[in-house]
Amino acid sequence: MDNRCRLFRSLFRSLLPASALLLAAAFALPAGNAMAQDARIVAGTYTLVSNPLFGEHPRGQMILSQDGNYSIIFARAMLPRIAAGTRVKGTAEENKAIVDGSVAHYGKYTVDAKENVMTFHVEVSTFPNNDGSTSRRAFKVSGDQLTYTENTPSSGGGPVDVVWRRIK
Repeated sequence: MDNRCRLFRSLFRSLLPASALLLAAAFALPAGNAMAQDARIVAGTYTLVSNPLFGEHPRGQMILSQDGNYSIIFARAMLPRIAAGTRVKGTAEENKAIVDGSVAHYGKYTVDAKENVMTFHVEVSTFPNNDGSTSRRAFKVSGDQLTYTENTPSSGGGPVDVVWRRIK
């Protein structure tokens, strides 16, 4: 029993300084993740104002939660109805028009307020090539308006500015 007590005392003495350092470091760090704090700048629910890739009067919604989750959907002003009445029985033309006229994705996002960059970490997209991808986008906020530049749209082509308005 005496050897065990010495062992525990020795172990306690060696772990005590390390534990104290870890505890002090934890209190010295700012509360929460700095990126999560930056996310609060843009957190909210937005409606789409403009996205040249989806024509005039596009429809869309972006939800940016304070904890770093996001969801985005884009659609043209008009998408064709499927004549068969069920989405799995669309014709080739109907399906092409819908794929060409809409996209959605969700995942996690981070904000670097110093660099004015949002990074979307796509978990799932209706364009499967984007699943698991990361997309950095320069952004600016002016009042209730958030604008970001999409450098490599999934439809191809050059950079486009996407404009959103915060829903109150």
